[in-house]
Amino acid sequence: MTDDGEVRYESVFRANWRDRQSAGARPGELIKNPGWIDAGLVALAVLLTAGAAAAATITVQQTTPLPAVVHGAIVTADLTAGPPPAPGATVEFRDPSGATADAVVIDVTATDVTARLEQPAPASAGELLVPAARQRLISVFLPRFW
Repeated sequence: MTDDGEVRYESVFRANWRDRQSAGARPGELIKNPGWIDAGLVALAVLLTAGAAAAATITVQQTTPLPAVVHGAIVTADLTAGPPPAPGATVEFRDPSGATADAVVIDVTATDVTARLEQPAPASAGELLVPAARQRLISVFLPRFW
């Protein structure tokens, strides 16, 4: 209270905070950076560089899907795209539900590929996944740049 009976409030907390913030600051230095921020930025740069190097060197197997029909243990596919697989090559049959089964190519003609499943399956249509060339991982993620 003042002498004239009026109550005045002074912001003690703001003044203390302001004094603490400006005490250690040099001209032009508004905020002091904690040391962990610099270490975190260096670690982030190292991880980014390692990820880019790994993506440039790792390769992934590409497959060519061919429309196919299964009858028991035999899969017949139309050879519509890509190079034909060699007899004895390992392929996969994928049914409409997405389930896959391993198969081995037993015959290749100019228009058809015939493969034998390891386990008989019910008659259905699906895709025969034939291995194609390997591709670098970075070109899968960024196809326009590589």
